[in-house]
Amino acid sequence: MKKGLLILVAMVLSLGIMWQDSVSADSHDEVWKSEEKDHKKAHGKADFFKSEAFLKYKAEELGVEAEGKDAETLRKEVSEASINQAAAELGIETEGKEFKELAKEIHHRKVMEKAEEMRIGTDGKEPEELAKEVQEARVHQRADELGISTEGKDIETISKEVFETSVKHEATILGIETEDRELRDVHKEIQEVKLIQSAEQLRINTKDKDKQEIFDEIITDHAEQAKKQQLFPFDK
Repeated sequence: MKKGLLILVAMVLSLGIMWQDSVSADSHDEVWKSEEKDHKKAHGKADFFKSEAFLKYKAEELGVEAEGKDAETLRKEVSEASINQAAAELGIETEGKEFKELAKEIHHRKVMEKAEEMRIGTDGKEPEELAKEVQEARVHQRADELGISTEGKDIETISKEVFETSVKHEATILGIETEDRELRDVHKEIQEVKLIQSAEQLRINTKDKDKQEIFDEIITDHAEQAKKQQLFPFDK
């Protein structure tokens, strides 16, 4: 897939191949987390979700046969299966449609649904225009929830402040120091702390194991239990 198409898929499903730092979000909601997720990726993100174990987990979840396939092929098939699943959930016909066309249609349908929910008018608006308006409204909504002033600020500045405030809030809850630190490092440490907490809850022996090995063990051997308990990486 070309870079532009991969970005589109990430917008629709936030696969990439990860939704958020969580894999539990309903596929109807994931497009609305994509901007924040992309922002988090740009500010540093553990590479846990690039592992073969996670890719195979997603393949199994979507009914995609993984045996005998290289990572690139399997990743492509998982992306396609995810798009088809989202289309089915939304009642969108897939017959005869190219992958990129279908991804755009799913994205626009979700934008329309969110616009209606937020009482944003859609008449006469191009898909890109409406998507931008809806996303900006959601960013402002989140800023209000976090007590962030938006007066006189452009959307990029507000988005950045929303991200920074969210990361610092979670870090505080987890007892992670944020002063004089790059947010990318704080965000990565948040993931790592949550990973170890999950391992402890699942009674996984972490001795002499690096964090990627621990993550892969959770995905391979304890996914259902972790999901049931909403532990990282299935936390919301």
